[in-house]
Amino acid sequence: MKPSDLLQAYHVDKGGFTPLYIQLRDILKELINGQKLLPGDQIPSENELSAAFNISRMTVRQAIQELMREGIVTIRRGEGTFVSAVPHTQMLLKLEGFSSEMAKLGYRNHSRVLSVKKISSFDSYELAYSGLGMDPGEPLVRISRIRFVEDTPFALETSFLSLKTGAGLLDPQLADNMSIYNYIEKELHVRLSRADHIIQPDLADNDTAKHLEIEPGSPILKLHGTTFSMTNKPIEYLEGVYRGDQYELKVVITK
Repeated sequence: MKPSDLLQAYHVDKGGFTPLYIQLRDILKELINGQKLLPGDQIPSENELSAAFNISRMTVRQAIQELMREGIVTIRRGEGTFVSAVPHTQMLLKLEGFSSEMAKLGYRNHSRVLSVKKISSFDSYELAYSGLGMDPGEPLVRISRIRFVEDTPFALETSFLSLKTGAGLLDPQLADNMSIYNYIEKELHVRLSRADHIIQPDLADNDTAKHLEIEPGSPILKLHGTTFSMTNKPIEYLEGVYRGDQYELKVVITK
């Protein structure tokens, strides 16, 4: 069955209070959530959707933009719009490593180490030195990794550790699946207690876009901050960049 054939069982209510683009968005979401359109499947084109529901292409475009914003579909230039193969994942405010978080959500994940370096340039990494409470000139260990979920690049993370903490990670053959948090807690016997992070929206520059396989200017979430031990000692300074089309921040506020 062609994707356009799936639309025959649906209609939009032009006299209702719900905007037409929201109605169309919900129809497409129902097809995806009901597994009538699977990850990687191409959804009907703008022309097909416009004709099927007798609505304007502008309305169709609004609906597709809503699905893109929610990370449900992706557009491949020159090819069309496809159901996203990457899960849309919430960034929860809890102290847990990326691998553990994804595994608990049931997603396959792995990392690729880009570089492991010993650095001592205060001018280039002033925020890291400040976050770790270290003096200029003291050596740090810098580890950069790309995080993958279901084989798609999801995040770019750079961890900074004191040389004392990170010396055991300086092996140039550092395993891609190495968990820094597990290493700190199980090998160094340092319990982690909290992280003070700042999260900001931004747009991907050319280098970030290349690593995450997105278009330059795509929305991203940038994170930076410090992870502390149970004795309130700074242990890790983290800089993270997360795909805005697949990651969202969930905040639960209680009284």
